Amino acid sequence: QIAERGRQLLAGSATGIQAAAAVAESCDAFLLQLLEEHFQKLPDEQRQLMQRRTAVVALGGLGRHEMAPYSDVDLIFLYRPAVRGIFGDHVSVFVRDCWDAGMTLGHSIRTLGETLADARSDPHLATALVDARHLWGSESLTEELKRQFARRIVRSRRRAFIEECIASREQERQQHGATVQQLQPDVKRSLGGLRDLHLIRWIGFARFGTKDLSLLQQKGAFSRGEAQRLLEAAEFLLRVRFELHLGANKAQDVLTREEQMRIAEERGIVARPGQRPVERFMQEYFRHTMAVAECTRHFVELYRPVPARQRVRRFLTQRRAANGLLIGSTDIDLARPSRRREPFGLEEALDVYRLAALHRVQLSPRLERFIKSCAADWPDDASPAARKVFLEMLAVPGKLGTLLRSMYATGVLERVLPEIRHARCLLQFNQYHSYTVDEHTLRAIEEVERLGREDGPVGTAYRDIRHKEILHLALLLHDLGKGYQRDHCDVGRDLAEQAATRFGLSDQQRKRLVFLVHRHLAMAHLEFRRDTTESQVLLEFAREVGSPETLRMLFVLTAADFSAVGPGVWTRWKEDVLGGLYEKAMLILSGQHPQHLQQKLLAEVADQVKAAIVPLQAEDREGSERPSTEFIERQLQSFSPYYLTTTPPARIAADLDIIHRLRRGEIVVEGKYDPQTHTVDYRILMDGQYAEGCFHRIAGALTAKRLGIISAAINTTTQGIVVDVFRVVDKDFAGPCPESRIQEVAAAIRRVLTKEITVKELFQQHKRFAPEESAPPISDQPTKVGVDNDASDRCTVIDVFAHDRPGLLYTIARTIFRLGLSVELAKISTHFDQVVDVFYVTDARHGGKVQDEARLDTIRQELERRITEFEQTRHVEFV
Repeated sequence: QIAERGRQLLAGSATGIQAAAAVAESCDAFLLQLLEEHFQKLPDEQRQLMQRRTAVVALGGLGRHEMAPYSDVDLIFLYRPAVRGIFGDHVSVFVRDCWDAGMTLGHSIRTLGETLADARSDPHLATALVDARHLWGSESLTEELKRQFARRIVRSRRRAFIEECIASREQERQQHGATVQQLQPDVKRSLGGLRDLHLIRWIGFARFGTKDLSLLQQKGAFSRGEAQRLLEAAEFLLRVRFELHLGANKAQDVLTREEQMRIAEERGIVARPGQRPVERFMQEYFRHTMAVAECTRHFVELYRPVPARQRVRRFLTQRRAANGLLIGSTDIDLARPSRRREPFGLEEALDVYRLAALHRVQLSPRLERFIKSCAADWPDDASPAARKVFLEMLAVPGKLGTLLRSMYATGVLERVLPEIRHARCLLQFNQYHSYTVDEHTLRAIEEVERLGREDGPVGTAYRDIRHKEILHLALLLHDLGKGYQRDHCDVGRDLAEQAATRFGLSDQQRKRLVFLVHRHLAMAHLEFRRDTTESQVLLEFAREVGSPETLRMLFVLTAADFSAVGPGVWTRWKEDVLGGLYEKAMLILSGQHPQHLQQKLLAEVADQVKAAIVPLQAEDREGSERPSTEFIERQLQSFSPYYLTTTPPARIAADLDIIHRLRRGEIVVEGKYDPQTHTVDYRILMDGQYAEGCFHRIAGALTAKRLGIISAAINTTTQGIVVDVFRVVDKDFAGPCPESRIQEVAAAIRRVLTKEITVKELFQQHKRFAPEESAPPISDQPTKVGVDNDASDRCTVIDVFAHDRPGLLYTIARTIFRLGLSVELAKISTHFDQVVDVFYVTDARHGGKVQDEARLDTIRQELERRITEFEQTRHVEFV
């Protein structure tokens, strides 16, 4: 009934704050009725004793009249020692009745002394007591608790209390999202959520003696604008929390992607060009949480007590600067904050930031608030002099990421770079990015500074860049084309052209900035979707980049872009892979021929393989024939450069040993479990007898055995030897995959390759459950098939973008086979629920690339048709 009342109020004209208060009142009424019914059953003398010596006190949300429909009800059953035993018995019965009625209680039974003692050591209890409110029983006992709590726990140990509140909140933030723009936030506990508003109340109570935002504004703790933004945010967040609870019919505070879409639809939010309804809803959500996070940060930093020793040290280390500023060891501040002063203009504010960059300090919260208060009177666009100061600041790394965040919060950044206004709190509703566009952009700057301090190839490249301001400006612009109807790289190119004109860049700087923004994905796409061992591919990439300086910037930008996507996206493996491309392209741009580089690499690999194969020969059984030098040379020459440069020499040596022992018609299947990635690598080696169609048959066998294929490397030598590697996840085993399972899968692979059994028959044998509906994909990206006849000298390249589902790779591979194509090389990768599969194919009849334009169109259309059919209906066969 309480939840239903909240639903009716929210469906009517009530605000979120009004609905929360009404739910709290309903809880009050229910609890009081239950209490009265319970204690009315007692004898008069005992009932009067309870009313004089005990009290029921509401805490937390119930205490401040702010309850969501399914929130826990926090109570303290307070009593005098004289009624300890009898009161505890009654409370137990009352609590049981509450649970029977469906109310979730968080309660404790304590004396006044026990409550105060526990509050001193338990910050969660202490913060809950800030909102203590009398509910039933002895009101004087409740008032005594509130007085004693304020005097003994808060005022007498104010600094300790505030620090405990801050530490407790910080721990909660780390657990539930330490960034505002977390794409599936906890409305209550994530940064900028309702709990930050509670933190303001707790500190306000300790510092100013009041929890009310209006009274805090009157006392000068907030400006009128800040107080208004906090009230609007509280209303918005409370309403969202209500909608989450009512949608789930239980306590639910995480705003999942599914809930985001549901709420956006229920609110009737309309799409805009380039922006879906859910993205508009979340943009509004993040605007409110950003305001809460910013106000909370300033409030905490301004009003947390500073120890006397720290104040003295700060005073001794400060030095005066122009414009009435003081520069300390960690920040820059106003010299006389209490004195009224003329507002800063935009150029003066930028001078402050440039000064902070040069001294590698940040702005104090007081100075940030002052600059923000001045920003309302500034023109929308910056003067040439202001832009010049901004570029000078961008050239100085060290504190750049921190200062740009501050500029973004105060409104300075969008005056000098108006393109960023569109990206404020802009959500891209996909599974790849973990943050909003603006948060990703600012993180990219922070990541480039972090990477620049490392000793690896990225750090070395960053330190070698002469004009870092161009790189940093490109990072600020690289994703600002998102949220429009056109491709964000093309929009970004136009934005970069406009910015270059406004900043008065030279023609060379303009071209470099526009290239970096427009082609910021080029390096990643080339390395992860193309065979970069082909000299023509490398040469064209190097020709497009044009200069070593631009290559350094593109390499560093790519690394920073990956790092800023989300935790764990930039890995050592990606650094090594992209670093290899960077080094090869740098050699070309430095004047060395790419063929020389490739031959050098291949010669080094050959030497390492020969060295590694000696121990293998020593382990041969006595009397067995050993591979000759001529055999090794011949086999190495028959492998593709891709295989030789991406396979460890020791593994190549092991493959050569297997090939040397391989008998006609023999199929060798090896399986190896990797405990670090919890995956199994299946390596298949055979001669050409079973090579035709082997790719789709192996993929089908693995799918039939309920294995998820996450990557594949398909290699066929010029002598017809097949060396295929599939990395899979075996969902039937939570831990290590047993050897019996590996042998079972290996046997299945051999059976389908020798055509002892078809994939369909194998699938039917191992399908243990009836088909069930699988979860719809999160991403709304359409299926796309690209056919490129220019990326390789020898092969036609097919790129497939689709939703990842069991059986997809088998369907694609079988379709390619039926189209009369032979797969020479495959690069299979999965990003969340999206696959990006690249196939290097040749015409199965004559072995070269497909030249006929009509046939190329047929290949693309047939693959798109088959994948679309698979996604719409046939994928359930593989669930």
